[in-house]
Amino acid sequence: MLIRHGVTAVVLGAIFEGDLTLVLSGVVAHLGIFSFPVAVAAGACGSLVGDCLWYWLGRLKGPAFRSGGLYRRVGPRIESLATRFGVWQLLLARFVYGTKNPSMIFWGLQGLPFGRFAAVDALGCSMGTFVFAGLGYLVSGSAEALVGRVRRIELWLLGALVVGVVIVYLVHRATTRELHIEKIQRGKS
Repeated sequence: MLIRHGVTAVVLGAIFEGDLTLVLSGVVAHLGIFSFPVAVAAGACGSLVGDCLWYWLGRLKGPAFRSGGLYRRVGPRIESLATRFGVWQLLLARFVYGTKNPSMIFWGLQGLPFGRFAAVDALGCSMGTFVFAGLGYLVSGSAEALVGRVRRIELWLLGALVVGVVIVYLVHRATTRELHIEKIQRGKS
């Protein structure tokens, strides 16, 4: 999708999915589909838009989120980080798995002024995108080799599946035949 739709797919993927899209944008940039700075800019813009949506959801629907299961699980960690680092916790949220979206909701709940949120989060989006896209860019050679290995493994797994299905069929047929023969022999007795 990133190869076919380019920068648009990076922006949309960053809005709705996040980190994996950013890593893959680095891989695609390494392949030369678009440049690395374009991948970072598109990913950062998409991330910022997605984060703003979560922020406004927290602003508008805060109490519902605060009482939800996700916030109860992750909320204490976010509150602890927010107490320790203040609004700069937004930078850390990119790198602490499972806290990014709840962090955006948290700051919306707290009533952080949108301008301040957007300024700090834009910095975080830029940093996070640079790191994740850079990771994809750096490991893209390994990713190509990995894709080749996965294809070979898929063929072996497909072969094993076919052999397994044939064995199950033969065992089923043999046991069904034996039961049928037994039933016939009991009928003669």
